Amino acid sequence: MSTDAVFVRGLEFEGNHGHTAAERRGTRRFRVDLTIERDLAAPSQSDRLSETVDYAKVCDIVVRLGTQSTFKLIEALAGAMADAIVAAYPGAAVTITLEKLAPPCPGVPAACGVRLRRAG
Repeated sequence: MSTDAVFVRGLEFEGNHGHTAAERRGTRRFRVDLTIERDLAAPSQSDRLSETVDYAKVCDIVVRLGTQSTFKLIEALAGAMADAIVAAYPGAAVTITLEKLAPPCPGVPAACGVRLRRAG
């Protein structure tokens, strides 16, 4: 896989995700970091958005899934996000880190989350 990549850091949204019905009734803040590995030789020469990964489109995919869907597990939400990005950019590899901010856990962690990778 190429070492070229487009990335998004610190994308935040509010969503209704959580294992319990009580968690899903209210919203919580989530933060996403993602890296999309893809050969960027062509766009680095052409200066054309159509030849690269449009990070505004990627942000839209992530925020839309995060705010308009409901999942019990953040693994499922992160997987849906990664799969949608790979579908939009075939051949790319996506690494996504999804954090639930201030989760309802003992010890009051700042965040809990998952990191997964999908390749198209």
